[in-house]
This record gives sequence, structure tokens and C-alpha cells, in this order.
Amino acid sequence: MGGMAMEAVRTAVIGLGDISGVYLHAISRSPAVDLCRVASRSSARAQHVGAQFDAEPSDVASVLADPSIEMVVNLTPAIAHDDLNEAIISAGKHLYSEKPFALSKAVASGLAASAARKGVLVGSAPDTLYGSVHQAARRAVDQGAIGREVFGMSFIGLPGLEMFHPNPSAFYRPGGEPPFDVGPYYIAMWINLLGPVRRVHATSASGQDMREVRRGPLAGTRFAVQVDTTFNAILEFETASVSLVLSLDVVTPTLRPGELFGSVGSLALADPMFFSGSASLTIAGSAPQPLDTTGLPFAEPNRRNHLGVPVADYRGVGLIDLALAIRTGRANRKTADFIVHSVEVMEAIAIAARTRHAVDLTTTCARPEPLDPVDDAALIALTASPFDFDPADAGH
Repeated sequence: MGGMAMEAVRTAVIGLGDISGVYLHAISRSPAVDLCRVASRSSARAQHVGAQFDAEPSDVASVLADPSIEMVVNLTPAIAHDDLNEAIISAGKHLYSEKPFALSKAVASGLAASAARKGVLVGSAPDTLYGSVHQAARRAVDQGAIGREVFGMSFIGLPGLEMFHPNPSAFYRPGGEPPFDVGPYYIAMWINLLGPVRRVHATSASGQDMREVRRGPLAGTRFAVQVDTTFNAILEFETASVSLVLSLDVVTPTLRPGELFGSVGSLALADPMFFSGSASLTIAGSAPQPLDTTGLPFAEPNRRNHLGVPVADYRGVGLIDLALAIRTGRANRKTADFIVHSVEVMEAIAIAARTRHAVDLTTTCARPEPLDPVDDAALIALTASPFDFDPADAGH
């Protein structure tokens, strides 16, 4: 890359809600991308954010009509992704979308086909699989550390997103339910480890008819629950099956990010919502040993989570990977096939739960290439932390 110098990809962000701050800081701090426009349903919000980040406040039509904009980042609510992602691709723009990329396999496949026809690239969150601890787990699997993979499990249980999200009602309407919201983190983690899913079984339930916002300006507001909020799924892979439980009906927050059991050992996996964490390898007859992340990127804590625990959060690295792909012609890790397959898994969980019948998947994908500190030096160097954090505070 000639000293890693590259022409910045001219970029616009559509959607300036709760998650946008992370992306706006990641984009504005990376030399790989040039933040040119920001768009929101609220012109006042666009004006405020545009002034803060030295970007032109816009509406969606202006972004899509601007021939100088090369890449658009879609941070709008999930329910808007199908139509807006199609409009972005149709306008000849490269697309990076927050998850989920789409709400059905049919739409996701259509978007991928449209992108291919238009000659544009697509990328999608989550990108936490680029993180050090997840790369270390992938390396352990690839090296045969646990032998033949047999089965795995992940469990995330929360009392509800209203406990920490200032505007949670969208997560209790169609398109916001757990398989499409928190599910993508776990689905991406398991595909990265085991490859494509072959079949899905699932059941679902809901614990409450009404919910109440607990923080922010809408605190005290009640809203109706329109979807099931607990999903219990079995994902069948070629070599193993995985039990995946996603629930917003657990009174005491409970997180068991993942365990993968093999013929000679097992892996305890880290939280796929972040880039680093605790993960270990246990071989028969031995005590668990922490996975070695030496030399792997995106490991340093750069913020605290809502519990005050230091975590590594480098959201935006997938976007930078897409920018590099635009400039170099080298494919970004989360290819269109990976994205479409992930959406089909999300949809299959919802369908299997609703119909109580197993769903055979029709798409497939390759596992993303592991990160290499040498080959991926440009990606690592061009990815900026979205947060200001003093590492000396990590232990306090």
C-alpha cells in the first residue's frame, strides 16, 4: 500500500441514532475514509452532527444523488434496511450496513445480486470476529486443538433491552426480535469457527405483553410487545451442532458466550459482542489454559461497557476492511455470501420457531480468512479506536 497510504473513500452515513457515535468517531479518525455527508430523518440532528464532525448535513436523496460519494454506511433501524440498502446499491454506492443486512434471505440474495450487477461491494456488521480473542479461538480450531468438533452452546439472557437502551421499542416489533438483533453476533462467531449452517430447529416464547422504558428521555413510557422475545435454537453444522438461546425474559442477566466441545478438548469462548475477553482451552486431564492472543490485533480495552467493565470495542474495522477492498480489489472478509448466509440463519430461526419445523438452509459460504498481522498490517494500521480511553484505567 505504499507505506499504507491510500486515497480515502468518500463516505456518507445515513442514520444518526444511538449507535452512530461509534461509527462517526471510527470514520473520522481513520485515514482510509473521508466523512463527507451525514443524513437523518431529523434535519436538526443532521445539522448538529454535521457541525460536530465537519460533514455536510443532508437528506437521503441528496446522499444517493451525490456522484462523489463512494460508500454509504446505513445505521438506520433494522426495519428500514431492506429498502434503503437496495436504494444505496441502485445508486451505485458501495454499502456497509449495520446488522441485520436484511430481514430475509430472499431480500439479502437480491441485494447481493444487485451489488454484483452494479459492480459495488457490500459489507455488514457485526465485525467483532476480527477481534483478538475470536481469532485465537479460530486458530485453535484450525490447528485441531480440540480434535473433531462435536457440539457447542451459547446462552444470552437479559431482562430486556429497555434496561440500557433509551429507545428500545423497535426491538419488540417485527425485524427487531433477538435472532435479528443480538443473534448476528453469535451466528457470525459460530460460522467463523465451524463454517456454514446446514439446518435449524427452534422454539420461541414471550414473557410480557407490555414493556417500559427504564432510562433516557422516554423513561416511564410503556409500549406493546409484538414479537416473541425468547428463542431456543439448534444450529446444525457439517461437523457439529450448536445450542443457541437468545432471551429477553431472564430476570438476572446471564451470559454464557459459548463453549465448543471436541473429541479431545473444549474451548470456552469470549463474548462475541466485543473484540476481546476471556477464552480458554481445556485438554482432557488438564486445567483450562487461556488462549494466547499475542500479536493479534484489536485486543486493548478502549471503553467500559454498561457494567463498568473495560472492553475492547473496535466497531468500524469491518468498514475499513471494505474501504481497503474498494481501493485494492482484495475481497473484504465478510463477503456477500457470508452476509446472505448469516441472514438466512437468522430468518430460519424465526421460521423454525413459528412453524415448529426444521428449516434446511439453501445458501452457503466459506469461513472468513483468519487475520494475519503481516498481511493485514494496513487494515490494522488504518483502523482507529472510536473511543478515548486511558489504558492505565483498565484495572480500576
